[in-house]
Amino acid sequence: MNELDVDLCVIGGGSAGLSAAAIAAQFGARVVLIERGARAASA
Repeated sequence: MNELDVDLCVIGGGSAGLSAAAIAAQFGARVVLIERGARAASA
């Protein structure tokens, strides 16, 4: 099993999840985004 050293884990790649991940990354956070679909923010 692999371990990731991150500051924030965002569950869900909808518009809110993508926004949260992007803003946190802009402030220097190490972010991982988990999405169950093949693409984030897809309908």
